[in-house]
This record gives sequence, structure tokens and C-alpha cells, in this order.
Amino acid sequence: MNNLSRTHQRRPQVWAVGGGKGGTGKSLVAASLGIHLSQMGRRVILVDGDLGAPNLHTVLGLDPPALALSDFVKRRFESIETVVSETGVPRLSLVSGARNSLDIESLKHFQKTRLLRVLMSLPTDVVLLDLGAGTSLNVLDLFSLADRGLLVILPEPTSVENCYRFLKAAFLRRLHHLGRTLGYQSIIDLVMEHRDLADDGRPTEILEEIARVDSSAAEALSSHVEAFVPHLVMNQVRSHEDEVLGESMEWVSERFIRIPVRFAGAIPYDTTLVQCVKGRKAYLAEYPRTRTAEMLRAVAESVLAPRAASLRPFPGPWVAGAEAYRALDLRPGAAQDEILNSYTRLRRTLRSDSPALAPLDCEPERRATAAEVENAYRTLSRNLSSTAPRPGGLNLPAQVHRFRRGVSPTV
Repeated sequence: MNNLSRTHQRRPQVWAVGGGKGGTGKSLVAASLGIHLSQMGRRVILVDGDLGAPNLHTVLGLDPPALALSDFVKRRFESIETVVSETGVPRLSLVSGARNSLDIESLKHFQKTRLLRVLMSLPTDVVLLDLGAGTSLNVLDLFSLADRGLLVILPEPTSVENCYRFLKAAFLRRLHHLGRTLGYQSIIDLVMEHRDLADDGRPTEILEEIARVDSSAAEALSSHVEAFVPHLVMNQVRSHEDEVLGESMEWVSERFIRIPVRFAGAIPYDTTLVQCVKGRKAYLAEYPRTRTAEMLRAVAESVLAPRAASLRPFPGPWVAGAEAYRALDLRPGAAQDEILNSYTRLRRTLRSDSPALAPLDCEPERRATAAEVENAYRTLSRNLSSTAPRPGGLNLPAQVHRFRRGVSPTV
């Protein structure tokens, strides 16, 4: 998906920028992504999908356009292109929500369906939705049905907790839509009604229960479910600990929640951003050479890049110690320094005070996983030791020996 073809593209890619908590900078990220993509030569239409508190025009430094999204939703105009306005940035347009009618927050299902269908028919390369905060059905529907979803969060406990909650809700909403589209809604309703008595469960567990009812339904749904891989953006980063939190959440989400996400990047905190909003200026256009601007562009490139193949399951022939590599989130045959780096990273993630795990009620699983990581590291260390040159002892970094003597982070 790196090169969006204008001549052969059937429809635009739809990107949705959301998150579980307000005030994380979603509009700034959405505006910056739109500016960067347009500077790369893509045609982009930004859509202010925050139906309750739209302010995308302000982040772009624009006055409220005369027409808004609700003018189309309420059928005052039959074509959505009527409410598309220019932004002053070449190839970048805007569907504003600044003058939305107050009752647009409660979109009916047929209105959302019509809106998505029309957005996917626009003559552009990318439709970029800036969604509101929270887990309302409007937000979840637009996020779960997009081609690319971005979750913008802050390195704060409340934001991390809301991110996990949003992920689960968005996945379940996607499953609901798939059931309706593919004709398996009754089976999904049956399974979810049973699970309502306890917990919504993890995606893999839900699919396993669906398989027990109808194996063909589970097979049809699983291929579509696997395409749900949101991108995580850590905003307002002030330290190295804030940055690695995003990496930790990527692993925790896949291992503990069973919903894969991809860490797209960490955006440094910059006081100039606040001044840009106050001065009604688009940050990326005004300050293109800052570290923050560089990372905003890197996020766009990360989302554009084709999805990397999952580390699980391992392809090809069986490899000695394969389960140990799996436990350390590595491919079989990883180099010595890769093993050590992954071990160090996972130990940090699995600490009892880990901010990536704090919102989850998973202490028994955390301890079991930490033990699994320790055993895997010992196994791979022995394998490496047996094949390493021995003229002056083991050819392993000093840090490895420190870990073996027990000088390591607390689990």
C-alpha cells in the first residue's frame, strides 16, 4: 500500500484516528498526517468525525467553513462533495463539522452506512477521519470499518487503560458488523449472549466458541478478524520511558488481550504545538524541521507501510528451541544481541509495576509469562554457549553474565 494508484484504485483508503480518551491530540495527528500525505503527492480529504466537539478546522488554522458534514447527513445536499472545502494546502481538502447541527451526534445506522459508502466513493487517495473520544457506537463503527485505524494515546495510566478498553470495544463492534455482512449474526449473538454473564473475553476465545457452534462461520470470520490491526501512536512523549511504553503496549496487547496492534511511533512533546493552535496555524506546515514534525511524518510512513508478517506461527521446518524463541518474541535463529535485547525489553514490560500492564487484571498470567521468558532466555543462552568460541571463556556480553548472577530488574 506504499504507492496509492490514482488510475487503478477502485476506492480511497479510509484511515480513522481515534482513541478512548479526550485530549490526546487526535486532531493534531490527523491534520499532520493529512498535510504530510498531501505533500507526498496523495490527494487527501480530512473529515471531522468528532460529532460532539469538532475542531479540526481550528487545528488547520481555518475559519469555520460555511457548510458542514451535517448538511450532507441531513440531506440538505445529495453530494458530499458540496461540503468539501479547500485548506490552502495543495491536494488537501476538508469536510468540516464546525457548523454541524446539534442533533448529529445520534446518527442512525442507515445514516452511518450511507456516509461510509459515500466516503469510499470520493475521488481521492485517502479519506482521513478524525473521530471523537470515547466508545460511542458512532466512533466504534467508523473506526472498526476503516482500512487503517490509529489510536492516539498519552503516556498516562488513564489513557493506557482507555486504550485497551477501546480496542476490545472496537474489535467486538467489527465482529458484529462482520456477522451481519457475512450472514452469521445469529451465531455471534448466541455466543455473545452467553459471554455477557461473565466477560466479553478475548478474540481468540470468542472465535473458539463460535467454532464449537459452527466451524465454517469461525473460518469465514477469522480471516476478516485478522485484518483488524490498529496502529498505536504515543503522543506528548517526554522521556525514554514514555517512548518504550508504546513498544510494551504492542506486545502486551497481542499477548494478554489477544488483539494485535502495531506501534507506529512516539511523538515528542513540543510547547510550540500549543502556540500553533492559539495562533491558528498548522504545526507541520509552520515547523516542518522539528523533531516532533519528523516523528509525525514517520508515523504516516509507518501506517503506509505494508503490514509485517506476524512472528506467530513460525513458518518452515521445526527449529531447535522454537518455543523459546516464541516466548521471547523472536524468530528462530535470532542473533545473540537480539536475544539479549528482547529479554531485557520483556523483563521490563513484565515487571509488577509495569505501566503497560497496570490496567489489566492479569497477575497470575503476568507471573507465568515472566517465568516463561526467564526459562526461554536460559534455554537460548545455553544453546549459544555450547556453540560459542571458547579460547578465553564464553563469548557473551558482560550484561549476560550479570543477568545470570541475578543482577536484573525485579519481576
